[in-house]
Amino acid sequence: MPLFGKQTKPFIDHARGDAQAAELRKSAAALDWAAVESALRSTGDRTRREFLVDAVALGSTDLKWVDRWVQERPDEPLARLLWGACGVHYAWHVRSGAEPKYVSSDQMKGFHEWLSHAEDQLQHAIVLDPNDSAPWIALLWSAVGLGLPLEEATSRWENVSRLNPQTELGALGYTTFVSARWNGSHDLMWDFIRKRLANEPDGSPQWVLVPDGHFEQWVADRMAGDADVHASRYFQQPDVQKDINDAYQKYLGSPARRPSPLEPQNREMFACAFYLMGARDLLRKELEQIGPGIQTLPWGYLGAPLAAYQSVRESVGLK
Repeated sequence: MPLFGKQTKPFIDHARGDAQAAELRKSAAALDWAAVESALRSTGDRTRREFLVDAVALGSTDLKWVDRWVQERPDEPLARLLWGACGVHYAWHVRSGAEPKYVSSDQMKGFHEWLSHAEDQLQHAIVLDPNDSAPWIALLWSAVGLGLPLEEATSRWENVSRLNPQTELGALGYTTFVSARWNGSHDLMWDFIRKRLANEPDGSPQWVLVPDGHFEQWVADRMAGDADVHASRYFQQPDVQKDINDAYQKYLGSPARRPSPLEPQNREMFACAFYLMGARDLLRKELEQIGPGIQTLPWGYLGAPLAAYQSVRESVGLK
């Protein structure tokens, strides 16, 4: 059972508790692109490879290491892929996670410019290696920010799911695109999620799409009504609670649970939902599996992520 151990304060862990991802992030920080290239080349599992690319790119604020990689190996598809993935994450950093009404025109301009630069690199990566699913995931997140037409985003989703039918990050990205908060509607989002899960077996990590979808709907409804976090009763609705509980039993609560590099993040998604549902026993059970390293979301939906996570832990008697 993961414990806080020597690290007692929560922190944002872009590696999501994965030792290899943490090492690759250190290599990137040291401008050692060759180590990243070697590791990705030796990773045959597409879902894990997608995860490693995303983990290395998360939180990017300095692209010197990928600049150097592209300069030294301009025809290397991984160099173009990582520049593009880092560029997409940096674009979201420029924008910030604030609601649109709190994002300045300069921020929005920089956001779109960086996404456009990233798109160029990602499309180049696809030309160099058309069988790689990872560029399409970054392109999905770029589509979210650029507000591209639904047909284009759907084409990107179809490409990633064709190359990797089990893609987890791709499904999360397309769910975000078709959500009402971004470029779609509640009906469009839930239609995608239900179809995606229609034949999904117990134990599949894909069941995290259910709480993810409910967070998207909750936030969109709050934004539309300008409601405070604690004024919303969305997660108290019986049908919402049943939906999330059923998905939990099919995934994390199932003896057939399949391992996933996103499992720590998925546990956080269910745990935050349980907190808002008032399901204290399940909340504590999941928090006991989650260490101090967390993701910005879903805790950022409650306020400052680290403080919110600490407060949730304390609500069930955990440090």
